[in-house]
Amino acid sequence: MLTRALNDLKNPKSKTGSLQIIATFTGTTGSMGFVTGQRYELIVRYIRSRGRFEVKTRDGQLFCPYQSTEAFAKNWSASAIQKGA
Repeated sequence: MLTRALNDLKNPKSKTGSLQIIATFTGTTGSMGFVTGQRYELIVRYIRSRGRFEVKTRDGQLFCPYQSTEAFAKNWSASAIQKGA
């Protein structure tokens, strides 16, 4: 579910500008300020000019870039995904 949504966002033909995701961080605590096991509301965009995903918390406090869908999926467990504008 998560990988499919990210790949759709990355697709140049996609009309989706962002994803809103509720997810639990499964990466290492301290990585870009995120805490392992903590649930976050995320906004994810794919920036074509940089060739990467940019993830920020809904409140804008934390940010992390990811080079691939695999890297993102390795660090997050999504419980809800919604397409944004």
